Amino acid sequence: MKKPLLLALTLLSLVAKAQLPETVIYLFDVRKSAKGLVIDHPQIISKKSGYNNQPYFTMDGEYLFYVSAIDTVNIELYKIKITNKKIKSQRITHTKEAEYSPKYTPDMERISCVRVEKDRKTQRLYSYTMKGKKPVCITPALSSVGYYDWLNQNEFLSFELPEPFYLVKHHLSSGKADTLATNIGRTFYNLRAKGKVVYVDKSDSNKWVIRTISPENLKTFNKKQNVPNPVLTETLPHEEDYCFTQDGSILMGHNGMLYIKKNPFRNTNAVWEELTDMKSFGIETFYRMAISVDNTKLAIVAYRGKKP
Repeated sequence: MKKPLLLALTLLSLVAKAQLPETVIYLFDVRKSAKGLVIDHPQIISKKSGYNNQPYFTMDGEYLFYVSAIDTVNIELYKIKITNKKIKSQRITHTKEAEYSPKYTPDMERISCVRVEKDRKTQRLYSYTMKGKKPVCITPALSSVGYYDWLNQNEFLSFELPEPFYLVKHHLSSGKADTLATNIGRTFYNLRAKGKVVYVDKSDSNKWVIRTISPENLKTFNKKQNVPNPVLTETLPHEEDYCFTQDGSILMGHNGMLYIKKNPFRNTNAVWEELTDMKSFGIETFYRMAISVDNTKLAIVAYRGKKP
């Protein structure tokens, strides 16, 4: 078992140095055709300058959450109601702290996020009301929470430093923490529909892969030792941002192109196929992405300059 040692996000160092990347969030329509998925009708939903990032579609299919910079140190939570015909951003939080990684809590009654405290060093998991009020610190004993995803109401996964980066499972009621993997990428998921946890393994610098966590390794007690985590697929060259469609297919970008690998859970011989050339929409470079629960909307984060 490994305890968190340092701040769990490279984002924090970016904030401290006022060097947040220039990013813009695009929202696309997604539809099915005889040839597969069609991605079209892009619109910018965030500000066109500054830091705008971390899109997340809510589980009820109502909203897209994201974060946007008010200034060089203050990041706030925003949302848009994707069920409305007219897309309009609404600010959720109005705080002096910076908030990242908005998600619904598992009971879907509050919004969880990583909050960087006023000292700009302490990062804890918080929750707010749907209106961004009444903050509650979920992890008062933990000061290094980074990227995260919920397993259930009592457990969550987080990305933690130092290098090699760690994937850690936290048990809230007991305060226990178990390291599940090392040398990981920033994007990991609890795929509830498939009952699997997936992450990027960067142990081999020349060949990154997406692995699923072995069920034995997810157990809190009586775990078997040295159980390998199966490889689901290789990533595109040095890419670590991706999302899953309803059928288990993976979307991932590379050099301005959006690719798809069709359900590698079933199709072990599936290959990466070109899906959409984002340069045709004027998007030269992009990385993070998210797809709505019903697979009708896709959000991607375009960036300028060096890849964040």
